[in-house]
Amino acid sequence: MKNIQTSILKILLLIGITFFTQGSYAQIFTRQLAYADSLFKVKQYTQSLEIYEEVLAARQYSPSMLLKMAFIEEALEKVSKSLYYLSLYYNTTGDDQTLLKMQELATKNGLQGYENPESDQFYYHVNKYDYLISLLLASVALFALVWMYTQKRRGKKPIGAVVMAMIFLVLLAINVNFPLTDSMVLITSSKTYLMSGPSAGANVIGVVDEGHKLRMLSKKDVWLEVQWFDHPVYVKESRVTPIAL
Repeated sequence: MKNIQTSILKILLLIGITFFTQGSYAQIFTRQLAYADSLFKVKQYTQSLEIYEEVLAARQYSPSMLLKMAFIEEALEKVSKSLYYLSLYYNTTGDDQTLLKMQELATKNGLQGYENPESDQFYYHVNKYDYLISLLLASVALFALVWMYTQKRRGKKPIGAVVMAMIFLVLLAINVNFPLTDSMVLITSSKTYLMSGPSAGANVIGVVDEGHKLRMLSKKDVWLEVQWFDHPVYVKESRVTPIAL
C-alpha cells in the first residue's frame, strides 16, 4: 500500500513539474513576443524578425506573428520566405485573403504551385475537422455495435448491424491511419535540380530557383518525390522546407 502511495505521489509530482515548466516557457515566449511586437510597431523590423525566428524555432507562434514575419520578408525582398510564412499563416487561420496574396506574389515572381487555391481550401477544412470526422465515424460504429448486441438479445440475426459496424470501423481506421492531408514543401535553395529519379545519376528535368511550392508524393532516402506541372520529379530533401508547423 505504501509503495502504491509513493508511486502516486511521484506521478503527481512529475505532472506538477511538467505543468510548471510548460507555464514558465509560455511566460518566456509571451514576453519575447510582446518585446518583438513593440519593436515591430516602431519599425525596427529586422530586430523584431530575429526574435520571431527564435520563438518559431522553439515551436511557439501566434498567427499575427507569422503575418508580421511574412510582411518583413516581403519588405526585404525575400519572396520565398514571405510565401513560407504566409503559407503557415493560412494553415493556422484559413484566411482566404492570404491565398490571394500568395497568388499575387507568386505570379509577380513567376513561381509555381499557387495556382489552385480551391485545393488549399479543401485540405484546410478537411484537416480542421479531421477530429470531428473521426468522432462521428466512431459514434456511428458504436451505435451499430449496440444495435447488433440488441438484435442478438432479441434472437434476430443482426446482419445489417454487422455490415454497418464493419463499414464504419474500416472508415475510422482509414481516417486515423491514412489521414487525407496535403504535404507541401517549398524550395528554399537556388539552383535546385529536379531529377527523373531518386538518384544523382538520374536525368535532370529542370533547374529551378527558390520559392516554388510543390506537393510531396513520397520519400525515398534523401530524395522526395514531388509534383511538378502534373509530373512526378525528385528533389533532394535538403533543398526544400516542409510547409508545416
